[in-house]
Amino acid sequence: MFRLTNIKIQQWAVAAKHASTAVNQAAGPTQTKDKKAPKGKKDKPNPCQPAKKKEAKPEKPSTFVADTTPVGHKKDTSTPMNSEYHPKMVEAAWYQWWEKQGYFHANEKNVISGAKKPFTMVIPPPNVTGALHLGHALMLSVEDAIVRYKRMKGFETLWLPGVDHAGIATQTVVEKQIFKTTGKTRRDFERDDFVKKVWDWKDEYGGKIINQFKRYGISVDWDRFAFTLDEQRSVAVNEAFVRFYDKGIIYRATRLVNWSCALKTAISDLEVDHMELTGPTKIAVPGHDPNRKYEFGALTHFSYKVKGSEETIEVATTRLETMLGDVAVAVHPKDERYKHLVGKELEHPFIKDRKIVVITDDILVNMDFGTGAVKITPAHDPNDYACGKRHKL
Repeated sequence: MFRLTNIKIQQWAVAAKHASTAVNQAAGPTQTKDKKAPKGKKDKPNPCQPAKKKEAKPEKPSTFVADTTPVGHKKDTSTPMNSEYHPKMVEAAWYQWWEKQGYFHANEKNVISGAKKPFTMVIPPPNVTGALHLGHALMLSVEDAIVRYKRMKGFETLWLPGVDHAGIATQTVVEKQIFKTTGKTRRDFERDDFVKKVWDWKDEYGGKIINQFKRYGISVDWDRFAFTLDEQRSVAVNEAFVRFYDKGIIYRATRLVNWSCALKTAISDLEVDHMELTGPTKIAVPGHDPNRKYEFGALTHFSYKVKGSEETIEVATTRLETMLGDVAVAVHPKDERYKHLVGKELEHPFIKDRKIVVITDDILVNMDFGTGAVKITPAHDPNDYACGKRHKL
């Protein structure tokens, strides 16, 4: 029904158009002189006549009113407002005045005397390695709202600003910058000279971050700005560690570390990305030939000879070179193939005075993987290290 109705409407429209055309033709030429030219068709310019100059449109008068408030003075809001929103003009002068008035400074005397309840918050210190981003803006906006609310509720409020040294990350960034600009590495400098370059980097980018903080308009106590590596914080960290040690909360022990072949230093677990390989895999290695990939995850089989006999025990490993640190070979306690070897000593092919013993471990060993015998290198692998702790290797 709807479709038929549409067809009829279209037919009526076509009929009306034809009728209108017939009327115009019957009216004669006098009716067509004011007829507009079809859209898209323009008269061709006469090359014999000079082209008409376009009349310049009058410029729209600017409505921008610049802020002339002296630094540190209260902004004069009696001047006319701009018709458009100009962030620089709207935000101008306020923050410097807030700072000068000390609105964000926490007065500890009010807390000591009991006049006000304290509310304290620390900015999660951003790394000094670069500039702030949108995530920081979101975090700071939420925290600023909380702090200002508490301040209005009558609390003596301290919001502590600061930045983090981010040791390894900062060193890496500085090294890359030095190499990019001079072609030198940190080993081309004396230690004190290189450390100075890192501090110069901190001063430059720490200053950028502070400026960004202020552009955000956050209400922090700048009189108490902290850097995680400044003297006051370093003393506090040392004091905290000594107290924890005295209470038995932390301890000193020989542990595995992650050694960076590129940085030539130990790095934390947070700086390490672990890769789990299910078979032989070729991977590009930083610091080596960028056009070549190296194979990892391939099992290599070799045998240790049992002392005092011609018998051997075969092991499989993806890191053959770690045999230099082997101190044991582990088998599963239920594995009938190796029960007669448990407790026996093995001979190391290169290190004659190395004591290698066959042990049982049902946590580390999978009877169905490889040969069912696992060489133990506690100084190399976290799983081997844990096994070594269990068996006091």
